[in-house]
Amino acid sequence: MKKSDFDAELRNRILPFWTRLIDYENGGFYGTVDFHLNIDPKSPKGGVIGARHLWSFSTVYEYTKVVQHLEMARHAYAFLKNKLWDPVYGGIYWLVDYQGNPLIPVKHIYAQSFALYGLSEYTRVTKDQEALEQAVSLFHLIEKKCFDSVSGGYFEEFSTDWQRKDNEVLGEGRSAVFTTNSHLHLLEAYTNLYRVWPNASLLEKIHHLLDLFQDKIFNNQEHYCHVAFQRNWKPVNDTFSFGHDIETSWLVADTLDKIGADRPKIDIINKQIAAKVAAEGMAGDGALLDAKVKGKVLPVRVWWVEAEAVIGFYNAFQLTGNKDYISLSERVWHYIQKSFLDPRPNGEWYARLDENGHPTSNQIISANIADEWKGCYHNTRMCLEMIKRLPE
Repeated sequence: MKKSDFDAELRNRILPFWTRLIDYENGGFYGTVDFHLNIDPKSPKGGVIGARHLWSFSTVYEYTKVVQHLEMARHAYAFLKNKLWDPVYGGIYWLVDYQGNPLIPVKHIYAQSFALYGLSEYTRVTKDQEALEQAVSLFHLIEKKCFDSVSGGYFEEFSTDWQRKDNEVLGEGRSAVFTTNSHLHLLEAYTNLYRVWPNASLLEKIHHLLDLFQDKIFNNQEHYCHVAFQRNWKPVNDTFSFGHDIETSWLVADTLDKIGADRPKIDIINKQIAAKVAAEGMAGDGALLDAKVKGKVLPVRVWWVEAEAVIGFYNAFQLTGNKDYISLSERVWHYIQKSFLDPRPNGEWYARLDENGHPTSNQIISANIADEWKGCYHNTRMCLEMIKRLPE
């Protein structure tokens, strides 16, 4: 693996694909590109993906210094501020139509976390004070509406006017009061906000989230993270998500680095998670598999899981000095190059592959090349992280 490989992937495939999807008429980006690369200009636009576009083009501009990428970031910011943001109750909507009118106006902490992540990155790169003020106000809103002082967790799904409701839109089931996924990305967002707003109360909340990962989310006997919990932090299902765990191991390490914290127990946990994923999640063809559910490993390969594995295994090498992790990172990267990169003109990455390396979908999850879940966040971040981490 070389820095130039990831620079070329970013500049020659990922960014050209997503820049073609900008919707100049209605704002934001076109919501769907199907498997056959047909753009649907009237498809809905997700709050999560809109916020991820904001983060992606903001951080890309810092790297490339290409003015077009700054314009894309400004375009994404305008859509979040003017269409995704609720001017009455605050926070961003889960889903809007192609013109920006609310379709699913619920407020979910997962979407709010990515809005905060995108706003803070846009602030960091552009020094825009209005975006900073919006980010800080969103932090206070999350703490006021979502934090549960009884359990220490963060409630996740709410009505438009912030009345708590069942956790439905994220897909872990109504019995899941707290999810690892939401708490991980809240930690990610708070960490990024701290880079532009080093506030003591924010730092306290970051450490609190780290405590939750250490004491509630991580299984100290089995060395993996449970994915969902009741309010008393009792796990509600038997799932080992290889992708989320390898992502957790490096994002938590990144938090420690960015806030300058010395948390030896969490350092050990990050190493244990990576070792567990490497031992149980790797396929013989070099891919990282999706998850193990009730003892059964799911054979599907998912685009974002592979991207996170490249970073996560390399991060494990940096934490441990064990060069076997470099080999794992390289294996996954080579699998991506061989199987996930779409060779068709104007293609990007396939979303999901079966055990034979063929694009696949099911009744719940589509094979779309772009939609409210599939964006440029994971693979853009993979490229930028590997450019930063690899030696010259």
